[in-house]
Amino acid sequence: MKIVCLVKQIPSPDAIEFDQDTKSLKREGVPLIVSPFDSLAVTEAVRLRRPNDEVIAMTMGPPQAEEALRECLGLGADRCIHLSDRAFALADTIGTSRTLALALEKEGYDLVLCGRKALDAETRQVPPEVAAFLGCPHATGSVGLDLQDERLHVRRETDEGEQTIELPLPAVVSVARAEREAAAAPRDGRIDVWAATDLVDDLHEDDKRFGQTGSPTRVLAVHDVTPERAGERVGSVEEAAARIRALAAERPAGATGWDKPPHLAKEPGRFYDCWTLVEIIDGRASRASLELLAKGRELSGKLGGANVALVLGHDVDAAVEAVSRHGAEVVHVAEDAALHDYVPEPWVAAVRSIVERERPHVLLIPATLRGRDLGPRVAGELQFGMTADCVDLGIDRGGRLVQHKPAYGGNIVSVIMGSTTPQLATVRPRMFEPLEPRAADAEVRRIELPGLPQGPTRLLERRNTDPPPWRLDEAEIVVGIGPSVDVSALEGAAGRAEAPIGGDRNACAAGVVPWTAEIGIKGRAVAPSIYIAIEADPSFEHLTGTVKAGVIAAIAADERSPLLDAADVALAGDWRELAPALLTALA
Repeated sequence: MKIVCLVKQIPSPDAIEFDQDTKSLKREGVPLIVSPFDSLAVTEAVRLRRPNDEVIAMTMGPPQAEEALRECLGLGADRCIHLSDRAFALADTIGTSRTLALALEKEGYDLVLCGRKALDAETRQVPPEVAAFLGCPHATGSVGLDLQDERLHVRRETDEGEQTIELPLPAVVSVARAEREAAAAPRDGRIDVWAATDLVDDLHEDDKRFGQTGSPTRVLAVHDVTPERAGERVGSVEEAAARIRALAAERPAGATGWDKPPHLAKEPGRFYDCWTLVEIIDGRASRASLELLAKGRELSGKLGGANVALVLGHDVDAAVEAVSRHGAEVVHVAEDAALHDYVPEPWVAAVRSIVERERPHVLLIPATLRGRDLGPRVAGELQFGMTADCVDLGIDRGGRLVQHKPAYGGNIVSVIMGSTTPQLATVRPRMFEPLEPRAADAEVRRIELPGLPQGPTRLLERRNTDPPPWRLDEAEIVVGIGPSVDVSALEGAAGRAEAPIGGDRNACAAGVVPWTAEIGIKGRAVAPSIYIAIEADPSFEHLTGTVKAGVIAAIAADERSPLLDAADVALAGDWRELAPALLTALA
């Protein structure tokens, strides 16, 4: 069996700085590393390797990316392939995925392993898009891999907990966690360098298969949006609660309204709709979906069209009613028993068939674990540009979707525009406020789906956790703890405040909170109105997961703790006394 690991060399995220004069990232002198999730993918490949199997590391990048491949050799890879050519430069995710797929077809493969995401761009798009170009099954967010008679069992993260699926080989899988940490030892090995002419026989100038010319999205600008935190030290829980409430009122999520703005064009010639793919949780439309419908009122007004909800699934009546009360003017409904559980093949086939037939001008998708799996696969199969994990959206006068996409946890935001239509984007939860529900009659249109494929992916087991991870996306208050905090001492007060409890990486490693509740650049990004950090890691890795929180409060016993300096409102003292009291006051 041949296992190919796709890896990327990135600037170390904690060393990145923004140059306010040039409005760009400072790269000179910044150390380069293999994206940590990619290192885990190589480690998993080496663990799975059997006698006569081969592990190959592959990267696309400039000459200095050879250093990343040498690190992969040190992790145990047998040999490496370096895709290096000026023709590959400035590729977006579609351009990158197309090039990688061509290289994989040339080399041959049985299993392709990737990291869950690269920590610089954080798109999570490449694994599903590579699989789309290859025409093979994929799985994202693996936390456990097992080969059984040439079929792969993948235990993967979901927004409800975990599920185990079975895939035939060949397949593409992204890795979120590995059975052991990556640890490289110096080791030499073979590194082959391939140019574009090694992948195709008919390369020509401005070849639309590669690089910037083969990429449907463009970065227009880059901004530093690191929020200023108030850094207030207070002496009592009562004072802290009052300041937190006041600051939260001053910092609401993106404003939305029922009134639609007028068409942006002075003399409109065309009118376009804005669509939202509605995700259903426990039989209801998710908050993230309702947020996008609220933003869709503004976007569809500027486009001169309707605000459209696309509801897919099984037994969706409650969701259809909810979206009509939360801003949708038209609701497209497609029901099928094959959509009862999420496995990619039937869902991708359903969304792809509707997009090809209806050709929405804009399609917004919640950036949940499901949306990050589904959206890139659809974009890859249709070769449409897509921007992932947007934190804001707009419309330009030409009717194009302006997408604000974070990187490095959210402190840096790129402004992106695509050239293909439909324009696809996934959007982080809690970036906008849902509309206050009204009694409204949306036009409901039933869509007949073609026979959906069963596909090669089989769902073997589903394990939901309590509370489910999606609560971190929806809650007004979220608590993040370090490994020294006893969850049982907080559960009562947190429950009354309807505040789910997550943790930093150390808390997850210690088993204090589950890995599905990890908050940070390597875990989940959260954006509640109020984030309460209790004896949590004050480093870049954890705090970048809370960049978009409205207010950050912190509790630490050591009054010199950097965690207190990184917060808006800080309390020094024993968390056992302060944290339950603060949660009770905020409830």
